[in-house]
Amino acid sequence: MASEHGSFFSELKRRNVWRVGIAYVISSWLLLQVIDVVEPIIGMPGWVARLILVLLAAGLPLALVFAWAYEMTPEGLKREKDIDRSHSITPETGRRLDRIIIAVMVVAVALMALDQYFLDAAEEPAPVAAVEPDQKPAEAAQTEAPSIAVLPFANMSADESSTYFSDGLADTLLHMLAQIGEIRVAARTSSFQFRDQNTDITKIAEALNVGTVLEGSVQRAGNKIRVTAQLIEANTGYHLWSGNYDRSLDDVFAIQDEIANEVVSALKVSLLGESQEKLAQHETDNVDAYTEYLLAINDVNQYTFESLRRAERRFLGALEADPGYAVAWARLGDLYLDMARFGVGDFRDMNEKARDAASKAMDLDPDSALAIAVLAAVENNYGNLDMAEQLFAKAIAVGPNEAKPRIGLASILSTRNERLESIELLREALGLDPLSPTVHNHLAEQYRVLEDYDKALEHLATIREIEPESPLPWYGKAEVEFDRGNWAQALLDYMRAHELDPDDPEIASGIGDYYLALQMPDEARQWYDRSAEIDPNHPVALAAPLALYIYEDSTAPDGPALARQLLDDKIGARQGSHQLVLQTLWLEAVRNDSLEPTLALLRDYFPEYFEPDGDWSRRALQTTWFMGAMLFAAGHNEQAMRILQPFLDDSAESRERYRLGMLHVWNLAATGQREELLAALTEIRRAERTSNVWPINIVRLPAFDFVRDEPEFQALVDWLETKSIEQQQELRRLLGNDHEKRGPI
Repeated sequence: MASEHGSFFSELKRRNVWRVGIAYVISSWLLLQVIDVVEPIIGMPGWVARLILVLLAAGLPLALVFAWAYEMTPEGLKREKDIDRSHSITPETGRRLDRIIIAVMVVAVALMALDQYFLDAAEEPAPVAAVEPDQKPAEAAQTEAPSIAVLPFANMSADESSTYFSDGLADTLLHMLAQIGEIRVAARTSSFQFRDQNTDITKIAEALNVGTVLEGSVQRAGNKIRVTAQLIEANTGYHLWSGNYDRSLDDVFAIQDEIANEVVSALKVSLLGESQEKLAQHETDNVDAYTEYLLAINDVNQYTFESLRRAERRFLGALEADPGYAVAWARLGDLYLDMARFGVGDFRDMNEKARDAASKAMDLDPDSALAIAVLAAVENNYGNLDMAEQLFAKAIAVGPNEAKPRIGLASILSTRNERLESIELLREALGLDPLSPTVHNHLAEQYRVLEDYDKALEHLATIREIEPESPLPWYGKAEVEFDRGNWAQALLDYMRAHELDPDDPEIASGIGDYYLALQMPDEARQWYDRSAEIDPNHPVALAAPLALYIYEDSTAPDGPALARQLLDDKIGARQGSHQLVLQTLWLEAVRNDSLEPTLALLRDYFPEYFEPDGDWSRRALQTTWFMGAMLFAAGHNEQAMRILQPFLDDSAESRERYRLGMLHVWNLAATGQREELLAALTEIRRAERTSNVWPINIVRLPAFDFVRDEPEFQALVDWLETKSIEQQQELRRLLGNDHEKRGPI
């Protein structure tokens, strides 16, 4: 038996079966190492490597059997039993196999050394750098992972109007993924900027500061839909995952769940229990409600007066179909905030509707970051800063991918004169939503107030690149130019905003205000009339004639009569409408020595300002300031100071931290601080600072009456007169002496 075993093993050696086995195993291992290196580079699915391993394992016994049964000869491959052993060349073949084994082993050792000392070192994560004040978001935290942007899905349907559905499906997926704290998701505002653009995925990812991109398409025909989706690795351009779904429309929710779970799996994210629950949540199973919801989102993103009204009807339709649709309630609340901001509805009414909608969303989903942020914004709009701050902080905690709560919290910091801290928070928001016009606009405003005009203009220029048809950067630029003393250019920039949004009565009225600053009342009247033509019932259009009444220092009774009528009609507080009403009545009271009767009239409209424990937090700030100033002028100093003290504290802190602002000058005038006021007027005059120095608010404001004859006040008035004439001439130069030209040069 021993001799038989010895004979068998000797025969294995003679036939080079051992060598073939060793060469096969080493070569297989080397092949698997190469696959492991190239797999992530070429986007090879993981199952390919597993299949190759199985095939190689299955091939080993076949290779051994083949080596036993066959022999390589000079004439080719022959069966071993057909070869005369005296002519066998197995020893020579064995030496060749030895050389092959040695060569493969050298390559294997070299690959192991490369992997150990070079590739592993290169894969060590670099430390995350803190974002410097002037550093772009994309330049920091590049090692953050995983991160994703969801692009708008292409509409492949025959009906082009179905774009709302493909957009909505992508929007829903984005919302689902954004609920997962373990993944950083680029905001919709930024990712949807790349609609219909043939931009390289790598460049898109770089712009959005993400590592992966999800894109796809939707084809809808009747009740059938076909959805394709693919997850692409940004730095290689290769697919990490792709899927195709042919289903009925009723299965759209299952499709969304499957895609979201596949994406999470492809990103190799280990979800905590809370994130798993959020991903498994279904907002609605009602297709009709979902369709109305998607149409509403589409309307919101158009941001016109009519589209916002249409969006409200759509959201309400969705909620009628499914009253338990939490995200629809939250987005309806957010819509009401937009309507309040853009003047589509009454400010207080829209805020109360926003509060109600967000509260219903919270009842259904207590961790809705958007609903919490809406409630915070309402409190902020009403001046309840402490409550708003707490709610914004909570929204950030439960929704780490949400930019809006950071924007809201930044606005509170700005109100408290913590502008540098506000900028830091806005940069965080920019990291989540790098192409958001809203974030860039807030940053531009902060830099404008800090008089860093170059940075303000940089952010406004970015908005123009993102949204070429938006009026937002143009009236933002107008404010910067006015503050720099370029009043004529500011006027032209506002005209450009009007060209882009001719249906906004506030922009048309704003052009009239700029003309008044240049002492061109006839042109101002034309634009105030145009504002009324656009929307005769808008608060700004209704109050605009009072600006001319104040400017012309008119004694005609029609001005005060209009002001009282507007109070009777409960005009909304939009863009200084209440200020014009109260300033008109104040001027009349000064002329007629009838301040007490005027205050008695105002008590009927604004009773809270006359009560010791009155709550005026829901009133516009300008309304509150004017009521406090008029009460002080009438000698009701104690009540007036209760109203004005927050303004005094705020403006004093702003001056201490940054510079002298016009609000501080107003406060000094309103509270009768003569010496401090005269010094401040001189400082403004010598610095030739025009930030917020609107002539009508100085020359015609009764609060300055007690210093009107002082040389310091007269010097400022003379300077404003000279400035206005100078800018009139500049405007004529810019327009080429064409005074009727409406657009920019």
